[in-house]
Amino acid sequence: MKVPTRIMAVHCVVTFPDVVDIENAPGMRHALRGIIQAHGPTCHALIADLSASRFATATTLSVLVEARLLAQDCGMALYVVAPAPLTRKVFALTGLREVMPLYRSLDDIPLPEPQPQPD
Repeated sequence: MKVPTRIMAVHCVVTFPDVVDIENAPGMRHALRGIIQAHGPTCHALIADLSASRFATATTLSVLVEARLLAQDCGMALYVVAPAPLTRKVFALTGLREVMPLYRSLDDIPLPEPQPQPD
C-alpha cells in the first residue's frame, strides 16, 4: 500500500486515509513499519495525520497503538494530527490522548530545539 509520507523538519508525516478499516489496515501497518524503520534514525517523531478523518475507528486506534510501540523502539515519538471533534473525542474517551499527543494541525506541533554543534 502506498501511503503519502513527507519529512517536515525532523518529523516524518504520514497521511492517513479518511477511514482505516479491515481492508486497508494490513497495508497501513506494513507501510508504517517500513516508514519507521527507514526514518527512525533521522526523525524525532512520526506524525499520523488524520486530517482527512471525521472519526477514528477501533481499527485506526489499533494501527496507531502498534505504530507507537514500533516508533518508541526506534527512539521516535508518535504525534497525531486530528482536527475533527469526533476523532478527538474518541482519543479522549479511550485514554489514548494521554499517550499520543493530539494536535489540531501540523503547524501546532512543536519542533525540537536545535542542538548546539561542538566546535
